[in-house]
Amino acid sequence: MEKTMGDMAKLLKQLIPVNIPETYTINSMFRNISEEEYIRDGVLAFRDFLYRFCDYLMADNSLCNVPKKGKKKFSDETTLTVEFPFLNNIRSILINIGQHGILSEKGDSLLVNDWEILSLKRSLNKNSTAKIPVPQMIKSMRFLTECGINFHGIDLSIKKPDISKIEAVEISYPDYPIMLTGWKVLGIAQNELSTRKNDDILLRCDYRSLKNEDTEVASILQDFVYPLSAPLQELVLKLHQHYLDSGMECNVELGFLCVHFIYSYKRKALWRFSTSLHNGYRIILKTENTSKYADVIAKFPDFLQEKISKGYGCDRKKGSGHGNCQKGCEGFRFSLNESLLDISQEIKIWQDSELASMQKKKNGQKIPDCTKV
Repeated sequence: MEKTMGDMAKLLKQLIPVNIPETYTINSMFRNISEEEYIRDGVLAFRDFLYRFCDYLMADNSLCNVPKKGKKKFSDETTLTVEFPFLNNIRSILINIGQHGILSEKGDSLLVNDWEILSLKRSLNKNSTAKIPVPQMIKSMRFLTECGINFHGIDLSIKKPDISKIEAVEISYPDYPIMLTGWKVLGIAQNELSTRKNDDILLRCDYRSLKNEDTEVASILQDFVYPLSAPLQELVLKLHQHYLDSGMECNVELGFLCVHFIYSYKRKALWRFSTSLHNGYRIILKTENTSKYADVIAKFPDFLQEKISKGYGCDRKKGSGHGNCQKGCEGFRFSLNESLLDISQEIKIWQDSELASMQKKKNGQKIPDCTKV
């Protein structure tokens, strides 16, 4: 089924953290903006604004049903500039205001002194100087006003505002002004701290980037499982803890509107949980030693044995050149939905056997029978 902007808004809302703690220490680089208490309150308010933004986007039929542009993608990252240009324009405006907006002394407005700065089109290329065309800027700003943001210094009620007469734009959020403080702090964090492994701090309200201490993976995983059913939440959390206890390492990658929890042994990635617009919630196993525990696989349901026997990889007939990669080399892919519960025990046995095949190298010992509980 073709993805739409409404689907994108739904995913974005799922990526925004639900349980933001009331207290955490703010990194010193942000303390010149406001007191820590106001920053934390501002972040909570910005999180609620993002929820509101997503809800308005999903409720607007003229926008919600806009299909994704470009050809089918197998990768997890969403390229907003190509697939959802309107949403990328909104993101750009939010980042530009957060980064360059001057917070008033009372904290009730942000001032951007240059239209050229406000209209800078953001992309993965941080050095890009492309601008959002005026008609698209006006459309985006009008939508943001529906979400509660006010723009002073430009008359958005006019069909074609004269941009040449704009000297500065002042932004306010009358419903909850403290939101502007959170917006400002997250805008700076987006510019200063975003990386390829934590790519969109502002749009997903990543409060953890503001903290003065390392973030525990378990905290991020709790946000990841929140939209799932209770049985699936339990399965994910149990597998996570089981493999940490088994000596594996878990690394988190927050790509552009996608999340990966990658489990490795001796720096070799074996499996992961992930979610994205294109592929949804998944568990992916990159096993390579199934021949070493064929007796274990033989006890699995027929359909699972067949899947394993086929292996993984791209369909060569469809091509795997630039733009055609199906990401088949990722591994064996399973949707993280209710159907997975029926084979959850087999998945665990399979992973245990693969891990054991890697750990058994010492003394050349025999692979243990992981089917015995």
